[in-house]
Amino acid sequence: MNTSVISYEDDLMKPLRSLSFYCVAFLMVMLATPQSLAEDWLYTVRKGDTIWGLSHKYLKDPLKFQEIQKYNGVEFDRRVPPGVTLKFPMEYLKFAPAEVEVTTVNGTAHFVRRGIKEQLSLEHTLVLDDILITEKDSSVALLFADGSELLLGESSELVFDVQTKWGETGMVDSRMRLMKGSAEGRVKPLIGPGANFEVQTPSAVATVRGTEFRVRVDENDSGVVFNEVDEGTVSVQLHENKASVKQGFGLKTATNLPLAEPKALLPAPIFVNPQSKYPGHPVTLTWQPIDGAKGYYLELFEDAAMTKLVHKVMLDTNQAQLPEVELGDYSIRVRAVDQDGLQGLNSSRRFTISPVPSSPELTQVSSEYLTGEFIALKWSAKSDATKYRLLLAKDRQFDSLVLDQELAATQEPLSEGLPAGTYYWKVAAGNANGFGLFAEPARFDVVLPETPIITPVEDELASDETLVLSWNQVDMATNYQWQVSTDESFSRVIDEGTTEDNRVELSDLPEQQLYIRVTAMGPYNQGRYSETTEVNVIEPGNGKTAFSIGSILLFILML
Repeated sequence: MNTSVISYEDDLMKPLRSLSFYCVAFLMVMLATPQSLAEDWLYTVRKGDTIWGLSHKYLKDPLKFQEIQKYNGVEFDRRVPPGVTLKFPMEYLKFAPAEVEVTTVNGTAHFVRRGIKEQLSLEHTLVLDDILITEKDSSVALLFADGSELLLGESSELVFDVQTKWGETGMVDSRMRLMKGSAEGRVKPLIGPGANFEVQTPSAVATVRGTEFRVRVDENDSGVVFNEVDEGTVSVQLHENKASVKQGFGLKTATNLPLAEPKALLPAPIFVNPQSKYPGHPVTLTWQPIDGAKGYYLELFEDAAMTKLVHKVMLDTNQAQLPEVELGDYSIRVRAVDQDGLQGLNSSRRFTISPVPSSPELTQVSSEYLTGEFIALKWSAKSDATKYRLLLAKDRQFDSLVLDQELAATQEPLSEGLPAGTYYWKVAAGNANGFGLFAEPARFDVVLPETPIITPVEDELASDETLVLSWNQVDMATNYQWQVSTDESFSRVIDEGTTEDNRVELSDLPEQQLYIRVTAMGPYNQGRYSETTEVNVIEPGNGKTAFSIGSILLFILML
């Protein structure tokens, strides 16, 4: 394990420059030793108890049993009946340093002891004067000697000022300074004058007596602190003023502002259609929106105690899709955040993300198909899958679905083909627990076949001649349709017909300018014509040949 010697003098001396911190530091030094209190620790006598035996168990000096007997006005030690309350001065009681157990470390954390910084692990315990530091996206769960718990959030620094255990009385004095970051605690009911649980921040001191609370130092201004109470009561002191923050209330304090009144926290969100079991990913959670909320804080924990943080996020909507965590049991916790930055009451649930098959691999034969052409969508089989879900859509977001089908096979033949366009498809494997994640979508394009291309013909044709019209074969064509028109727009079609061959012979054409076109018939091809071919049909010989010969003969005779 790597350790390094570091100096915290610069960081820790910065706040000492203010007079208020000098006063607090002085008080914390005074409080670091057990108090000589006028209050007494009270003990209820049980059957078989004697002052002699109790003194040996609880007092630093057992021989002071006679003083305890006199202090309580007991004449005969062994005749103290059960149920009687005995008083023990606090200064007589045993005390010793208490240790803080590390129960969970998420991410990376360090502790500093006597100037030496070391990475924190579950094997460590924390004691008086230790400094606990968490990195970003990290947290540490702590268990105190009295059973109280504290979860230190990310990018936090906590200094342990007092950790004292009063013998076997059950009283534990725990006081610490949260210099930055956040912490939330579940504190056991504190009974007795020596029992304390206190968190000091740069702007205020929060004293807790049996409650669930959160305290958070503003990351942009350490003088601003948020205190929120889920259960019980927290006493917050700022300068000479105190405020009692009760269950369901919060308080924002600032060093440069007077102590404000606690305000009601926003209510706990209500989940919409929550499930105890989710069949794999994605897991989407929705809750009812809360008036006055500027956002929502969501946390995902691995354990039921909500100490092993897996994911956290601040949201501006009342819905969240969880990250793709490992399958298993999780706890979710959501709370609303008001305009002042105070986080509201928690709403939490325990749920399971069930084991489902992993994503299959898609097999794509081609990235381009013709309209009407056979298309086979295939994917790899998963050994733990009993079914598959196929989605086919016209967009990458799968909003415009063409096909949503559940099947047992690992392929889906589309024998009738598809209309022209761009398509996306994906597949998820499933079992009795539901479907797993979809595979990464694949894309393919469906294009129309090319239109017929007519073989060029002569510009002029005698009406007694036959026009042989031919064109190329067109994919997917079942037959062809040809048209002859006297106008380019084909509004005056004078002849038309169909043929299964890619040629046709046209005769007895009228003597005028004609326009001819051809279209392939078949799936998705109707109405897509070739380019227009023009031909000028003239009368046989057109009089040109006879006139020319006669003219020549006449010319010869004249000679």
